[in-house]
Amino acid sequence: MWQELLKILRKLSSDYGVVAALGKEKHRALVGVDMKTLDRLIKREADLASSIQKTESARQELCLKIIKAYPSITPEMKMQEAYQLAGPLACELKSAHEALTKLVEDVKSQAEINNILAMGALGAVNQRLGQIGGVSVDPVYGRGGRENVSHRQNFEYDA
Repeated sequence: MWQELLKILRKLSSDYGVVAALGKEKHRALVGVDMKTLDRLIKREADLASSIQKTESARQELCLKIIKAYPSITPEMKMQEAYQLAGPLACELKSAHEALTKLVEDVKSQAEINNILAMGALGAVNQRLGQIGGVSVDPVYGRGGRENVSHRQNFEYDA
């Protein structure tokens, strides 16, 4: 069982490593406003997310089997402590676990940065579209806490 868990942790690390690399590519695509590349990267991320979800489900099922097989494992124990029961694989399991934890944190950090970039780009696009279409938002709120949005006609539709 421990060998299988090590295999799963390594698979998760491999997948998260690819997601981290895609996140960096996505960052470059967002900065360069390269929508074709961004679309391709998002599709690859979705495929990897599906793979990670399946592998994570397998990891959870295996952890339940391990818990049943080793009554000395308590709900308060961390996995790092449970790895002591793995004998010669304990060090490998710990290092795989730590590597995976670091990769997950890196992916989360990169995703937050990319989200900020995407939101900023979307805000700029919305502002520009508003200027083109003649929409403006007053700096104060109207009744009911809603923004006052005014429209002016920039185009002559009868032409």
